[in-house]
Amino acid sequence: MLQSMRQGAQSTAAKIIIGLIVLSFAAFGLETLLPGGAGTSVAEINGEEISPFALQEAVTQQKRQLVSILGDDIDPAMLDDDRLQPRALDSLIQRTLLLQKSSTLNLVASEAQVGKSITAVEAFQLNGEFSADAYRSVLANAGYTPERFRRAQAEDILLTQLQTAISETEFTTGTERAASANLLAEERDVRYLVISETDLVSEDDLSDDAVQRYYDENQASFFNPEQIVADFILLDLEDFVVSVDESVVRDQFEAVKDEYEVAEQARVSHILLIQSDSESDADFAGRIDTVSDRLARQEAFADVAAELSDDLGSASLGGELGFTDGTAFPDEMEDAIANLSEPGEVSSPVETDAGTHFIRLEERISGESVEYESVKAELRASIEAAEAERELLIAVEELRDLVFNAADLAEPAGAIDAEVQRSTPFSLDNGAGVFEEARLREIAFTEDVKDAGNNSDVIELSGQRYAVVRVHEVKPPQVAPLSKVERDVRAQLEANAEASALAEITQRAEQLLNQGESFEAAAQELGLEWRVELAATRLFSQLPGSVLDAAFAMSASNETSLRAVPVPDEGYAIVQLARVSAGAIERLNQGEQQQLNALRGNEQQRLAFDEFLLHQRDAADIVIR
Repeated sequence: MLQSMRQGAQSTAAKIIIGLIVLSFAAFGLETLLPGGAGTSVAEINGEEISPFALQEAVTQQKRQLVSILGDDIDPAMLDDDRLQPRALDSLIQRTLLLQKSSTLNLVASEAQVGKSITAVEAFQLNGEFSADAYRSVLANAGYTPERFRRAQAEDILLTQLQTAISETEFTTGTERAASANLLAEERDVRYLVISETDLVSEDDLSDDAVQRYYDENQASFFNPEQIVADFILLDLEDFVVSVDESVVRDQFEAVKDEYEVAEQARVSHILLIQSDSESDADFAGRIDTVSDRLARQEAFADVAAELSDDLGSASLGGELGFTDGTAFPDEMEDAIANLSEPGEVSSPVETDAGTHFIRLEERISGESVEYESVKAELRASIEAAEAERELLIAVEELRDLVFNAADLAEPAGAIDAEVQRSTPFSLDNGAGVFEEARLREIAFTEDVKDAGNNSDVIELSGQRYAVVRVHEVKPPQVAPLSKVERDVRAQLEANAEASALAEITQRAEQLLNQGESFEAAAQELGLEWRVELAATRLFSQLPGSVLDAAFAMSASNETSLRAVPVPDEGYAIVQLARVSAGAIERLNQGEQQQLNALRGNEQQRLAFDEFLLHQRDAADIVIR
């Protein structure tokens, strides 16, 4: 691929570009660098198109994020492209709008800013220092090339500048701060009773008789949904794996061994000087002499590159260009590189259409050939996998033809030497084995398969598996036997007993308070522990979260009105709101005022930027295809 691109380049400057972004071509194809890319755009924002490739890339990034967060337990349905595309397209539209606005405002991300941003990323560092090798490795694993990552970083810097410019124009008035203080610094005195879960449920509540009685009285709650027992044929890639003959592996090696050859590689850095239109020949020659003199004095090549190179893309990396096998750069550069024998050796000035280069050899890796024995296992696995996939797809196509008009699955299965299996009962929402896959359950419950009794189409499943289904039996909705739902019955009985007992205790406590008893006396009467917190605020409190939420949701008009809430690890609390004092900013200490101002400022800035985004979208010409 690199060679064909090199042959298509028409100038030395173009060759330099190819050398610098060769990884971008290799990873993402030419369409990422040509206007519009390949194919029809999926959207157009103020005349700027979003390509299908860009949308697919955004979807892929979302998949990586989901897998990173949820791990192997992720529901495969969450990774469906159709499900992710709307959100991915919306994010691309928003990003495009913001970048267009940044361009209109002439915002700029300097190379120094980009370089500083990249070198500060912890993942790119070894022993606290930026590592070019770690940089390239991490990006490769994440699906980025250095050039694309630099562009993305530059765009992120522009977006940060824009967001800062919008958000920091907001301010909070004294009236707004006072209103926030009245809300956030409001003080409430709270008392509550503590009730253990074990104090609410008795053995009689969960006795066998109670379970049977509840089941008999609530059978309508224990209906099993309609279920299907299905016959099915499953074609799995693993069932088509065969061992290939040694001669086949040997022949394949002879055919592809050149692809295993590793050409000699040279890793190089350069300093590029470009004569500007306003620069005289003498001044440009002076700059060349300055670089020559400093390198002759053994100054660090990376330092000179960072200071004097006109190639801003590589200067922040010490002039690093990466590897070449003799074809990545213009001929003049490749000839100079070929003449450098020792790492650290620097060429004399090299002229190309792009400018004048000083090239430093960082390392040279000898070319290698490969022996048959070292790749035999890899080749065998590849051949067997390809052959298995071919045989699987042949069987799938044959099965599609066979089941179309077949009266059952027996004849199609026999024709391809497959087995007809029978499922356990499954519903539309739940199934076991292969019917854990929702798509297969949905097919079984379609009118054509369930009601008409036809064979299904051949359905592609996860893990390179294919299945065809025929309904064997439809089980109508029916009451589940007690043995199947006893655990659910006991859980419901326990919940009912807790709720009933809790309501009774709450009612009794309210009666005692209405009779003039103190909260402490009511607690003693009921044999319960009671606790109190004075001057609790939304910002500062030692109350359990559910108790705090309840206290700030209650009205201060009636001290005898109580509210029961669950308390994790303790059971339940019955909450009394005893007193409310309006918040005042004057009563807050300096730290509390700073926290209040920060909370209010952040919220106002967020709202301002949200309004800005909405305005940009409303004013834009957006076409979604």
